[in-house]
Amino acid sequence: MTRTRARGAGLAVLLAGFATAVSLVVASPAWAHAELVDAAPANGQIYQDSPRTLLLQFTDPVTVPPDGVRLFGPDGARIGIGAPVHRVGDDTSVEAPLNGKLADGVYTVSWRVVSSDSHPVQGAYTFTVGTPGSRPAGVTPPGDRSGDAATAYGAARWAAFAGFAVLLGTAFYLAWCWPAGARRRPARRALWAGWGVSLAAAIASGLLYGPYVADGDVAGAFDPRLLSTTWATGLGRALGIRVALLLAAAPALVWLLNRYPDAPDRRTRWTAAAAVLAAAAALAVTWSIANHSVTGEAGGFAVPVDVVHLVAVSVWLGGLVALAMTHVPARDAVTLRVAVPRFSHTALVCVALIVATGLFQAWRQVGSPPTLFATAYGRVLLAKVALVVVLVAFGAAARGWVARHYGAGGNRRRGGPDPYQLYAFYRRLLAEMAVGAVVLGLSAALVAMEPARSAYAERRSTAAPANRAAPVPAVPTPVPFSAGSGPASRGAVLLVVFPPKVGPAQLHLSVLDPSGAPLNVPEVHAAMTLTDRDLGPIPVELQGAGGHYIGQLNLPFPGRWQAVLTVRTTETDQATVRVVVDVSA
Repeated sequence: MTRTRARGAGLAVLLAGFATAVSLVVASPAWAHAELVDAAPANGQIYQDSPRTLLLQFTDPVTVPPDGVRLFGPDGARIGIGAPVHRVGDDTSVEAPLNGKLADGVYTVSWRVVSSDSHPVQGAYTFTVGTPGSRPAGVTPPGDRSGDAATAYGAARWAAFAGFAVLLGTAFYLAWCWPAGARRRPARRALWAGWGVSLAAAIASGLLYGPYVADGDVAGAFDPRLLSTTWATGLGRALGIRVALLLAAAPALVWLLNRYPDAPDRRTRWTAAAAVLAAAAALAVTWSIANHSVTGEAGGFAVPVDVVHLVAVSVWLGGLVALAMTHVPARDAVTLRVAVPRFSHTALVCVALIVATGLFQAWRQVGSPPTLFATAYGRVLLAKVALVVVLVAFGAAARGWVARHYGAGGNRRRGGPDPYQLYAFYRRLLAEMAVGAVVLGLSAALVAMEPARSAYAERRSTAAPANRAAPVPAVPTPVPFSAGSGPASRGAVLLVVFPPKVGPAQLHLSVLDPSGAPLNVPEVHAAMTLTDRDLGPIPVELQGAGGHYIGQLNLPFPGRWQAVLTVRTTETDQATVRVVVDVSA
């Protein structure tokens, strides 16, 4: 192994070691997405007298925003209730008092809470007070919430990734590849720009997370109640730690820019590079302890792997910024001859780490190849992988260019490439930076999406018709499903909701085998969702056997409802079918 490769391997070991140590100190146990397991009033329950409180019980601890529980009356108007809070000593429960007595009619409870992995979880259900068959003469749907905070929060997430990449990449490039650059104004600007964007994005994320969780707008960014909700979540505390770390890093950046020697010895370079990686790992942990890494299989190992992945990506992409925006334009042939090969070897180590950690993360979050194409998470991940392949191709070409112009047998005796060749290399770097910016954007999107493995488990189906919502005509048509390769795992569902109007209704579900005969399956679940109003899913309790099931439900609002039907055919195989039901007023 050459000295350069040994140094690169040493940096990789240092990076992994720092990430593991910091994550073990900061990370805490966490669970998967919380699920509603009980409620009072319960879904479909009939009360002769008005209840006094709403009580929701979840499988795991949750954080509830001030507007996390909403109650809508029989006329569709929202009814004011008390602030939702946890029961004393029980973070898995949410209780909201009613402000007055409820009149007879059908009521809809819509809830939205934050699971332990910082992602919002929502649902809805209905209950009745008084006569079961009562319904209003006219129904007004609840007002839509603008939800523009979600867009703003997504932009803040992308800016956080981009700022971190520029900050870390530039700092590492100056510490390891180009120490003399610390005296150059472009390098200073890039370093402080990365620091400033990282700090601003962390603060903005903290302000916007509350409105994002509440599905509101940016006007609620400074709402004290939402800020309190944010601070009560793992993500809120992680953002607070990130802000503190960034502020503490400012004096170190000043030292790097003003006191770091132009030509340090090998020991000084190693020490500076190790310090940069240690600080980067500490910052990266603030992402990893509040995302998908803390849930699912191998959670204890996933956090340091995620840290290594994020740091490696940032060193690579941020180093490109430092190289393209601060070093190459200077055309300093002497330092380019040293710095460019150093960065080329660093990028090679980063790519190896990215591939290894990316494969592990894909295994955790995706699980199987069909999941990649059947879920939104999988498709976004495929797009990211495709762009990473493009980046690797760019990197391979750049590495070949470096070998030709700066390696043994190249033209290094003539002082490196001529201005035209350097300009062509500069344009390639700009293209690589553009692709890298898109990759960071896709990474920010993946953080906010439900992992493919869990999404696919909820609606697994290999048949294309089963993955599409099928309208129910006047004469219902069986909708096929496939939950596996065996003949007993295939069939169709026949759904009828009668009457398809606002108010009490019956859901009739038949499960049929390929010949059209009733198919007895181990388990069937049904839920109703009104996507246009962000309402649901409302579970429907089914009773029956032998392939035919009946459920009682109350449809509170008109619109295009979607019945989500999950049919389990074996202990491990299930399929999800979506059927559209048009409900009139």
